Amino acid sequence: MPAVVQTLLALGAVALVGGLDAWVEARLAFAPFYAVAVAVVAWRSGQRFALVVAAAAGVARFTSELTWHGLDLFAIWNGFAWTVLLVLLARFVAWGRARREEVGTLEHRVGELIQIEHSFARTDPLTSLCNRRAFVDALQQAEARSRRSGGALAVARLDVDGFRALNETYSRADGDQLLRAIATSLSLTTRMGDLAARLDNDEFAILLYGCGPEDAQRVGRRLVTEVAELGRAYPEARVSASIGIACFRSPGPDPDEMMRLAGAALLRARENGGNTVLVEREWTPNQP
Repeated sequence: MPAVVQTLLALGAVALVGGLDAWVEARLAFAPFYAVAVAVVAWRSGQRFALVVAAAAGVARFTSELTWHGLDLFAIWNGFAWTVLLVLLARFVAWGRARREEVGTLEHRVGELIQIEHSFARTDPLTSLCNRRAFVDALQQAEARSRRSGGALAVARLDVDGFRALNETYSRADGDQLLRAIATSLSLTTRMGDLAARLDNDEFAILLYGCGPEDAQRVGRRLVTEVAELGRAYPEARVSASIGIACFRSPGPDPDEMMRLAGAALLRARENGGNTVLVEREWTPNQP
């Protein structure tokens, strides 16, 4: 309801209370109801409108005094005192409402900052991909779901060949630019629902849901090709990618072992000269 309408309704209520106050002989019989009208308007519409209602209530109260007792010092004092009290009430209630809104705003801002901090704690600031912590958490959840419902998982780990040479030959800014470009490529190459992360420095990881060895091999080759294409911008560094992938059938090993097997596949890919993808033989529950 608009503040003006609320104020008009409150003024009507003040007029009604004033009429009753003037009709009933006993002093102060209806005086507290003025305070109710002032407090409601102050809380809902603010101080400016409440002061209008407080002034009107003061006039109504003074008129009632004059109606029953005529113009004397007590009537003047009583009308003045009630007007001051109602004005102070309007200011106090409006002040309390403003403080409550400030507290609400601060609580909302604190909530936003907590969400931002939580996001930063799980996001790599350079590439905006998930960080290692978020990736491991997602892998644990995926492994738990896989145990309940079955299905396949693949963990791929990608390392940038020639990254140190790129930083030394060109600059760290160029290295950061390449990492951001690889992150974009990972996001565009992986399927919707898969998860890409930056684990550390120039190492990335991908969690591929429902992905067998053949599909994982195709994803890996596509990424190797794209990283090599990105590396053409730095010919003296000879940038490429080594990718190791481990595939699992439910129930698979624990997430730490999944990461270790993918890391072992990555190491063999690098030992083979890099610029290649190596898929670990599919792990099943009957394998050691």
